[in-house]
Amino acid sequence: MDAISSAAGLTQAKEQDMEVEFILIGAGLPRTGTHSTFTALEQLLPGKCHHMQRAIAGKRDATFWAKAREGKLLDEDWKEFIKTEGLSAAVDYPMSLYWKDLMKMYPNAKVLLTVRDPAKWYLSVKNTIRLGLRFLLESPGAAPMRMIDRLTGNLVSPAFFTCFAPTYLGAKYPKGLFGAVDAGEETAVQFFNDWKEQVIKEVPADRLLVFEVKQGWEPLCKFLGVPQPEGPFPNMNDTKVQQGRLRTMKTICFVLWSLSAAAVGTVAYFLKDCVPVPEITFTSS
Repeated sequence: MDAISSAAGLTQAKEQDMEVEFILIGAGLPRTGTHSTFTALEQLLPGKCHHMQRAIAGKRDATFWAKAREGKLLDEDWKEFIKTEGLSAAVDYPMSLYWKDLMKMYPNAKVLLTVRDPAKWYLSVKNTIRLGLRFLLESPGAAPMRMIDRLTGNLVSPAFFTCFAPTYLGAKYPKGLFGAVDAGEETAVQFFNDWKEQVIKEVPADRLLVFEVKQGWEPLCKFLGVPQPEGPFPNMNDTKVQQGRLRTMKTICFVLWSLSAAAVGTVAYFLKDCVPVPEITFTSS
């Protein structure tokens, strides 16, 4: 796992690669309980569930999402990736950005639309993933972490482009999810509602579940036709947890900057006697 994913506190998930049927397409936006749902689906289904967590840390994801960013993926590429990864389901960005295309590729798959209160969703995105990605990609303070990822061959995940990418909503939101959030609460809430309305309108009712994680296991298990597990529904990745991870990343960056400064100072100290100092003499005229 690379420096950024480690600092972000990404959890270990199901790792086996097996050939399974892809049966569930997540059409919900990030920060709608997708991490909790991802954790639940990894318990309920035989294969893996894709999530931004996997896109950051997955062995095949960097190459795949780099091609997606460049618009070079064919249907065959999607199907090969999903098959090779052993996916039964996908929720969250990056894959939920492509929910409509995935519906066409997998006509028998069901669709899960995770939702929550739009105003609370806006605040959650603004104060967690938007804040964190801005720090990682733009802040001078995060330069050591970006440098480590480059040196190790693990660039900041190409999948992050989906947060700024246009959606099926078209030209109304040219910069996608983060563009809407950056424009303020009114635009972000409208984006959320437009997204929800489009999914409900375009997905046949018998293929769709509109789901809030507070509803727990029952509607999800009934929709999937699987037994309901014992114990509470997972509760993962809330705002306080995300903000704690951002503080951890900032602390790591501070330590890396301190170590870099100490290293430069040490090298300068030991080299000071090795660098010839020009002797300057003055002659009187």
